[in-house]
Amino acid sequence: MSKTENAKEGMRQRRGLRQSTAALGEDLETGTPTAIGTPPEDPLLPPAIAKQTTLDSTLIIHKPPRRIKRRRWFIAGIAIGVLAALSAILYVNPTHNTHINRMQALLGDLDVMSIIPDSLLPDDFIQDMTKLLALDSHPARSTGEFEPALSLAKQEGLKKMHNVILVPGIISSGLESWSTASCSRPYFRQRLWGTSTMFKAILLDKDCWVQHIMLDKKTGLDPPNIKLRAAQGLDAADYFITGYWIWGKAIENLAVLGYDSNDMSLAAYDWRLSYYDLERRDQYFSHLKSRIEISLRSSGKKTVLVAHSMGSQVVQYFIKWVESSSGGNGGPRWVNDHIEAIVNLAGSSLGVPKTLASLLSGEQRETVQPLASYLLDHFMNRKELARIFRSWTGLPSLLPKGGNAVWGDLNSAPDDPIITNNTEVNTLVKSINSTADMPEFVSYGGQIRFDNDGSSGGSSSGLQNQTMQDSLQLLFSALSRDELRLLNRDYSFGVFRTAKEMEAHKNDHRMWTNPLQHQLPNAPNLSIYCIYGHGATTERAYYYTAENATMENLHDESGVPAFKIDRTHRPHVSNVDIGIVNGEGDGTVPLLSLGYMCADGWRKPLFNPHGVRIVSREFVHNPLAVFKDIRGGAEAADHINILGNHDATVDMLRIVAGQGHQIQDHFTSNIREYASRINIP
Repeated sequence: MSKTENAKEGMRQRRGLRQSTAALGEDLETGTPTAIGTPPEDPLLPPAIAKQTTLDSTLIIHKPPRRIKRRRWFIAGIAIGVLAALSAILYVNPTHNTHINRMQALLGDLDVMSIIPDSLLPDDFIQDMTKLLALDSHPARSTGEFEPALSLAKQEGLKKMHNVILVPGIISSGLESWSTASCSRPYFRQRLWGTSTMFKAILLDKDCWVQHIMLDKKTGLDPPNIKLRAAQGLDAADYFITGYWIWGKAIENLAVLGYDSNDMSLAAYDWRLSYYDLERRDQYFSHLKSRIEISLRSSGKKTVLVAHSMGSQVVQYFIKWVESSSGGNGGPRWVNDHIEAIVNLAGSSLGVPKTLASLLSGEQRETVQPLASYLLDHFMNRKELARIFRSWTGLPSLLPKGGNAVWGDLNSAPDDPIITNNTEVNTLVKSINSTADMPEFVSYGGQIRFDNDGSSGGSSSGLQNQTMQDSLQLLFSALSRDELRLLNRDYSFGVFRTAKEMEAHKNDHRMWTNPLQHQLPNAPNLSIYCIYGHGATTERAYYYTAENATMENLHDESGVPAFKIDRTHRPHVSNVDIGIVNGEGDGTVPLLSLGYMCADGWRKPLFNPHGVRIVSREFVHNPLAVFKDIRGGAEAADHINILGNHDATVDMLRIVAGQGHQIQDHFTSNIREYASRINIP
């Protein structure tokens, strides 16, 4: 045999040896019983019998050697390391969008479990990791505190009396998929808003998620082959994700007084829809009316509506819809006969300036929950966000109302800072158009500013500073024809100054979302409570920059917003931070919107001709340190955490227990001073 043939034969022998060793190693790693000299199993025998069949040879059981255990933990370490690296990208270095996008693309096509041998990951380890990572596998039902209800029930003997309906705010209600076409099938009856499924979809299936979350730009309803609906029951908005409570604390406190699902409900809704379409598609207000009527017939007690944020406007719309001949046709006395009280928790009755930023430039600045806000900010650009926000016909209901009469002009605003000396002299800040040095405070009257240095020349594009009325017109010019058509169909943002104007438009549903354009119902036995916090830094106005935009060319068919917030740092101005002019409020809603109607507007005969009782309750935001309570504790009174504020909860419990007459006005801010500067009869 030649040397070449000898070499080839040696290679074949070595290859065979390696294959035999590998096969044996596989048995060693899996711990498979191996009998020396045992022939292959008979394929005709059932597996259970075949495993029991052995020859006379001794059966030898090989246990996994220690190196295999070390390998398992090595793989576990890799998995944990990947999670840690991803966390570092998301939370430590959130500006590295390029890395995030690459990770998203990688994870979208990678099935990690399919490439890890089962023999290297024991079942118990997989289960432990699953429990760790599956945020919603065991949804939280209680914070375990039940305070202040436990103490209050003991001290005052409070018990349930009135039926209670909770009305959540924007983005609080979970939205679940009922679609069965294309990419929808994996998400059938899963929440694409409000659980960890939402986060997974944004990270790994973004295009499909966007298809579901957007509304049709022509109809304002579901896109073709897509069906997203609000979840129902108390679960719909008790927690945003496991552990992040929204209504959870309120529900457990009401339960202490004796409430359960028979006399307490949550009226969840698809907050993406305009209120007009909520009734047209889902019959939302018809169902709400029926629920209240059934409660009265069954218990003999009227209902207390407890609304949060946008929910306060939903309730305002409802009490006008229910009495209108073009709505619920309940007549002028229906509200008086069926509703005991309306509790507005952090109600946004006059709108929210940050809504303007969301629609104008796709910069939502925490319009949504902080966790969802983070994902939207870092996995979507301004073009994508603007498309989504502008498709939500419910979002414009939060645009500021009242125009310059409420929000000010370029010289001043009603809520400009008050400077007091020994004599009570109120001095407004200098006009932004002044040629003098930039003042310490920037007036809130210029809602959108394009100048960078306070000069009167405006921006290089020729765009001038805008009042609130001007800013809305700027937005309308930037919207597409269909977006503007739907907005004009559903909303009005002005002020009526006479009862004659209100009477002439009493059946116009566009006025029902604006408390400055309709009167409270004929319900002298009704009480309305405005309960809110203040003392948290709140967006009030903005500096903007425009690239190649003029007043004649604001709408870009590509969908790229013409404007963006100018984040230039301005250290010489104390109330401006990276392009945002900060004011007073609860961190989301300015004080004017939270408090004006209860402190002043609804106390005037023009808006409250039938003497509905109005009560204002203000609480200073006084959070604990984050290391003590990440949500701020019992005295936190910002926009979301007011739902867990002990003082606000005490007020709510007394109202539902029939003790609302004990609750009186409690002012801790300058809202009455600001209200006195608003020139509305």
